[in-house]
Amino acid sequence: MLRALVVALAVLAGAKIWAQDRLYRDGAQDALIRAYRERAIAACQSEQIFRAGADAPLWTRPASVDLVIGRSSVDVQIWQLRSDRWPARFKHPHVVLTLGIGESAPVCEYDVIEGRAYVTQM
Repeated sequence: MLRALVVALAVLAGAKIWAQDRLYRDGAQDALIRAYRERAIAACQSEQIFRAGADAPLWTRPASVDLVIGRSSVDVQIWQLRSDRWPARFKHPHVVLTLGIGESAPVCEYDVIEGRAYVTQM
């Protein structure tokens, strides 16, 4: 009887910790997207115009906006801690804008720490 009570309390404690962590992460993600969405759109638009000229697509209405940690296109391994590019690969938050659905849609990753956009044609 006592063992079942302890197990039930342990399960409830684990569920409480998981729920609090999930709420914190979702709230932080929403706050960062709201705070940096306009900056990301402006930076992506200026980077695209710089690279492709006036006929570049508009980033004002992206199909999706997401937040990720690290930019996967940086060529740094996880054990290369002394590399100058390690934080950009594994630490910096990035607002990711996608123009369309599918693998050929342009993607822009805005580095929140650097304040710079990286546009890729997937």
